[in-house]
Amino acid sequence: MDTKEISVKDVMQYVPDQAQLATTTYGLGGMPEELLKELGAYYEEHQHPKDVTLMAVAGISRGEGTGMDYLLEPGLLKRFIGTHMSGAPLSAKAALANQYELYMLPQGIIGKLYRDAAAKGPGVWSKVGIGTFVDPRQEGGRINDRAKAAEELVEVTQVNGEEWLYFKPLPINVSFIKATYADPKGNLSFIHEPLKLEALTLAMAAKNAGGIVIAQVEDVVATGTLPAKEVDVPGVLVDYVVKAKPEYHQQTFMTQYSPLLSNEIRTPKVKSRKLPLDNKTVIARRAVRELKPNSFINIGVGMADKVSRLINEADLLDQFTLNTDLGAIGGMTASDYNYGTNYNADAIINTLDMFDYYHGGGIDTTVLGFGQMDVNGNMNTTQIGDMLIGPGGMIDISASASKIIFIGTFTVKGETSVENGQLVINHAGVDKKFKSALSHITFSSKEAIANGKEIIIVTDRAVFEINKNSKLVLTEIAQGLDLENDILDWMEFEPLISDKLKVIDTSYYSESWSLRDYIKE
Repeated sequence: MDTKEISVKDVMQYVPDQAQLATTTYGLGGMPEELLKELGAYYEEHQHPKDVTLMAVAGISRGEGTGMDYLLEPGLLKRFIGTHMSGAPLSAKAALANQYELYMLPQGIIGKLYRDAAAKGPGVWSKVGIGTFVDPRQEGGRINDRAKAAEELVEVTQVNGEEWLYFKPLPINVSFIKATYADPKGNLSFIHEPLKLEALTLAMAAKNAGGIVIAQVEDVVATGTLPAKEVDVPGVLVDYVVKAKPEYHQQTFMTQYSPLLSNEIRTPKVKSRKLPLDNKTVIARRAVRELKPNSFINIGVGMADKVSRLINEADLLDQFTLNTDLGAIGGMTASDYNYGTNYNADAIINTLDMFDYYHGGGIDTTVLGFGQMDVNGNMNTTQIGDMLIGPGGMIDISASASKIIFIGTFTVKGETSVENGQLVINHAGVDKKFKSALSHITFSSKEAIANGKEIIIVTDRAVFEINKNSKLVLTEIAQGLDLENDILDWMEFEPLISDKLKVIDTSYYSESWSLRDYIKE
């Protein structure tokens, strides 16, 4: 074969019925979207391939009608094993209607199962997920009725007298991966990609199963133009190369291409808009005070990125090592729909290696968003009402970090503002976040406390901690708020109240607040 390049329409004939298909992704970044789009179109025309199992470790779409949403033609998708669905509303709706089996497992565990598949291993044993909805004594990761009627993927085992979860092998015989350049031999460079993800491992897994590897690339370059050290997936592991249309090959949802996102260049100062003095900035200020200099800190998606921006505003990025679960280490985490990579990163490592470090306890502190919480400090982000979200890397991260800081607004869609140096409630909200019962347990307080973790919950109205008995304790309240009307009446249970209940530091509500003042203390 002179070249492995093929059209996206022609390559789909090689995807078999009952394919075990795994793909790289984190939303749009890393996702070979044109391959997914054409797979759906090919099935619609040919009714082939049928009953596909799709696997992915992170966000699988960038909004309604994209990514996984291309695969909803009846008969195409049998099962999805993943971690995050909030960007795929049509797929989420189809899952709740039992159109396919939906399993959700911890992000790092799925990555380890990819590596296990590459080595033809026996599965994965881990303590990650004990006490959560992944534990088979709860749901075993089976989210909808169709999955609950199908096979179990997780078992409880005993190893050397200790309790472990055993995750059964995930076979992979088709891999879709996204890269920047390919040469005619199929050697792949990721130079413009923000992250490396699991591309090499997925290619190995499919090839060792006798399957196929299809790479979506930005361009095909001449033989000999890719230096060996810039080749992240060798051509011997790649069967077909598809040159994508630019609109299906962006770096992220927000950005077609920026060398800053791919860390091909650095900038003397990372530019970011100064955070306005509002309720979310107050939350971030209170959270950042819990961080210690010279520590390894995981920054989650969403509001957590404001913590990174506060550190950048103070020119203190050199005092902390910020990282994301996808493999970016150092610098400042990117925000919003660019999330996943870091500007001015010290290193970009493979996602699987990042989770190896996490699972071994490598995180000093993590800052994560929260959805719902109960009186025992258990937390749910997997499904809120009819909204399927998924755990993402939260289960892995919270099992690793010595200190866990959950941040978020106190109520659902509550509106608060900062006026005259204090918090003002403009609209109470449409629902409570502190619930008497949770539909799924994404974070197990009992397991975290048993493993010696410190847990803090920071909201705009109040701050809580979880005590050694896994009970939620109110420790701080915003100045000017009424304990009964503004806090307790907006919780479905009454938490323990600290004997030393205090007012949240009023300096957080001031334009003159400075993180540097804290670092000097």
